[in-house]
Formats: sequence, C-alpha cells, structure tokens
Amino acid sequence: MSSKSASLTSGLVAKKGLAAPAIATPQHEEKLQPATYYKALTVKLDRDRYEALKRAGVKFDKKSQEIFVDALDAWLKVNEFI
Repeated sequence: MSSKSASLTSGLVAKKGLAAPAIATPQHEEKLQPATYYKALTVKLDRDRYEALKRAGVKFDKKSQEIFVDALDAWLKVNEFI
C-alpha cells in the first residue's frame, strides 16, 4: 500500500499581511430546539414500590420517568393544580 503525501505548494502559504481565517460553509443547517426547562428530582422508594414501578415499565414499555410524569399529571389534575 502506497500513500501519497499532500502537495505543499506556494499557494498554501499566505503572503505576510494577507492571511485570513478560513470560512467554512455548513453542509447542513442544524435545527435548533426551543430551550426546555428540566429540574432533576430524587425519589426514594421502598423495594416493593420500586419493583412494581419496574414491572409496570416492562409491561407498558415505558421508562420510569414517563410513568412518574403521567402519574404526577393525573394527581395535579385531580387536585386542580392544572
């Protein structure tokens, strides 16, 4: 396998005083998502509740986060906070 080195010519070197930063053109425009506020919380569960939460997650194919958010939304709605 032979590797060919890049050609180093005088065209690669800027004359003194004429150097300028390279301008990169974006290949694709990134879509910016709106800023979302999240606050991390810690919930302590006894073993029975923890295992029930995990079984529910497997049964309904949901993460614990989704289950907690759904449950909190339901509780807030019943108690007229939302």
